[in-house]
Amino acid sequence: MTDQVCIRERGKSRPRRSLIRDRSGIAAVEFGLIAPVLLIVLIGVFEVTRAVSMDRRFGRVTAMVADLIAREERVDAATVQGIYGIVDHVMGVWGTDTLKLHIVPVRAAADDRNDVYVYAEQDNRPSFGSTAASPKNVCERFTGLTTDLLEEEGMAIIVEGEYSYTPVIANGFVDPMTWYDRAVLAPRTGCVSFEAADAVPQPDCVPTPSCE
Repeated sequence: MTDQVCIRERGKSRPRRSLIRDRSGIAAVEFGLIAPVLLIVLIGVFEVTRAVSMDRRFGRVTAMVADLIAREERVDAATVQGIYGIVDHVMGVWGTDTLKLHIVPVRAAADDRNDVYVYAEQDNRPSFGSTAASPKNVCERFTGLTTDLLEEEGMAIIVEGEYSYTPVIANGFVDPMTWYDRAVLAPRTGCVSFEAADAVPQPDCVPTPSCE
């Protein structure tokens, strides 16, 4: 009688031990735990890659516009618009909807290399971007350059850029941000005049008394 009871108890314990040892479905459970982490990493990689590519294109555009302007001797509004025509191509799939560019030609005063002012009128250097504000006007002071960057009466072509970045997938978790860039180049010919080609007055890179 005792042996029969022992046999029955052993028989009842077998399913319990087999259930403990059963590992079917563990891969599905592990995947359920890891999947959210993998998804977050994937979204992060996508957004970072997209942001880096956009930032590089943005910096390339700013430097390109400054370089093309600095190569000229005389620039008018048509020339500037022609240069802007290349911007869409360079930005490519990232677009130019939020891109803004300002061309700011500056000159250092004769008696103070750190007194930097804008030497050209706004008419022949329009800004890029449908909502872009007008660039600084003639004789306005320009701050933000490295100290002693220019010599007395030295000149530079500055292009300031602004570009808004908005996440696609992580929007709501990552806030939109605005990037700023600045390219500063010395004119190849010593001065870039923003007077029209048929203008009678002398080039505007000659300072007016009111600016000094």
